[in-house]
Amino acid sequence: MKIQPFIFNWRGQYNKTCKIESDLQGVFDEIKVINSDDENKKDSWVNIGEDSYFAKQFLTAVDLFDGDIFFHIQGDITFDRWQELKESALRYFDKYKWGIYAPNVDYTWYDSYNADIQSAALRDEVNLKIVSNPDCTVWMIHRDIIEILKSNLSSLANFKYGWGLDLILCANAYLQKRLVLRDYTYTVQHPKGTGYKQDEAFNEMFQLLSMCDINLQQAIETIRFRKEELVNYLR
Repeated sequence: MKIQPFIFNWRGQYNKTCKIESDLQGVFDEIKVINSDDENKKDSWVNIGEDSYFAKQFLTAVDLFDGDIFFHIQGDITFDRWQELKESALRYFDKYKWGIYAPNVDYTWYDSYNADIQSAALRDEVNLKIVSNPDCTVWMIHRDIIEILKSNLSSLANFKYGWGLDLILCANAYLQKRLVLRDYTYTVQHPKGTGYKQDEAFNEMFQLLSMCDINLQQAIETIRFRKEELVNYLR
């Protein structure tokens, strides 16, 4: 099974991105860096211009994806257990056929309180939790879920910040009765704050979500406000 990593780089993250890229070599066969920093780049990277934000980076990566598992990594993180994470992802896929799998992230709104689904505990898996949304900082998404997104790419092309894509992908996983898993064995360090204009990003997110079909909107609303009810999608 081919896990294909995509690292997103932007201004101020060059050294961290280079470190991640170097650490992944030897663990994964093919690594792509989607770069939007015009002043710091490599010829081997996919350089898409500094005017490109998360949405364009993500859609570029999806267009290049030809593996079994789409592995998205933000360039501002710190983590060093890539081989173990890969092995765990594959082992749990064999066991659960998950739709989305991710490590824990130390700074995210989707912490254990806001994300863990207490009514859907996995027997004998103390470290592994079914979650509403694992955060989109470092996560693996199975090809089946990416293919659903691909069928709606035209509606995403005009968006800049990409807020809401995580909700859409998680909702699609639940609509396909596929688990969204967070593995607390591993914790990724993620700095606080964002360079985005949050008001614009929020407005864009609500516009994006309003374009989704009714079933997807209902699943997203369940993720956002009634996470314990997500178990109903898994039955």
